[in-house]
Amino acid sequence: MRRMITGVVTAALAVSLLALPASAVEFTDIQGHWGQTSMEQVAEWGLFTGTGNQQFSPDGTMTRGMFVTVMERTAKLLEVYKEPTGTATFTDVPADTWYTQAVVWANENNVVNGVGGDKFAPDDPVTREQMCVIMARFLENCVGMDLTAYKESEMTFLDQSEISDFAVESVKVCVALGLITGAPAEGGMKFQPQEPASRAAVAVVLERQVKVCQGEVPEQPGGETGQPGGETGGQPGGGGEGGGQVPPVEEPSEEEKAEEAKVAEYLQIMLDAYHNSAYLPTTDKEVQDCMAILMNCIEDALVQRDKGQFLDRAYIQERYADQISELQKAYDSLTKDQLDQINNVIVRLADSDQIYFVMDYFGVSMGT
Repeated sequence: MRRMITGVVTAALAVSLLALPASAVEFTDIQGHWGQTSMEQVAEWGLFTGTGNQQFSPDGTMTRGMFVTVMERTAKLLEVYKEPTGTATFTDVPADTWYTQAVVWANENNVVNGVGGDKFAPDDPVTREQMCVIMARFLENCVGMDLTAYKESEMTFLDQSEISDFAVESVKVCVALGLITGAPAEGGMKFQPQEPASRAAVAVVLERQVKVCQGEVPEQPGGETGQPGGETGGQPGGGGEGGGQVPPVEEPSEEEKAEEAKVAEYLQIMLDAYHNSAYLPTTDKEVQDCMAILMNCIEDALVQRDKGQFLDRAYIQERYADQISELQKAYDSLTKDQLDQINNVIVRLADSDQIYFVMDYFGVSMGT
């Protein structure tokens, strides 16, 4: 079982990546966030440090300079780090910035090749497809994983034609390994390759990557289970600058299994009631659109469970983060009359305890 935006970032935010180790920091801006557990974990490992004043800035954009910096720290954590021997060759990477050594390391180890024209674009946001390319190269060239079978896996994203040619194989790898997922959309799933990644999203993805390097690898296409290889034998240890011991992968506890089974039962109850509702069609379009966002998430979650996905809170709140945010905005914009309508819809879906449980599980705040 596997447990997996926007804006311009100021120089102060970027430099703060190299602040004091965050393992001893309790961030004040991540409580209740869908990526809280992952942000706390990567901070404990020393991969992220926060942005000052006990802030993690989860919704801040991750730049390319930031991303290679945390990838360098990941290499140290996994003890696959090789000290760079050269200097920066990209014309837009000065010799003395906080990210220079990380860029040099990544370039020497074929983790990054730049964006063309001898440039690295360190201040540009890292996109979802770029993130996949960098992670796949890291797994192949630093960890020593054989990714051949993953590169040949199939994808069914509605927007997969928008994935750049240079990134297609890497996206296939990261999706097949469960490092990154798509977003539910009408008619299927979208990958959103050109979307920038937030600091919270990167935290979630990096936590998954560390666990994959530890050996928590899904079945490869064709049925065989892949194992990380190379000099470390696929078994990373602790250590490295700012690193910590990687905890063992644990199966869900009996309590977690019971909670997951309960939410699945409640989701099905709500979905059935939603599809059979005679009241919903009488409500305003804004109310129907608002409910459709939530119910599409619920329907997709049940589909993923049928495919073997364990529906823990972290997975639910990470996978549907964009939809939950969209739902909250749509709900907050409803008129008083429409709020009454949507509340009437909600109370018809299930009993109040079931509704509150599901809303809390998804991290949604809606009146009932």
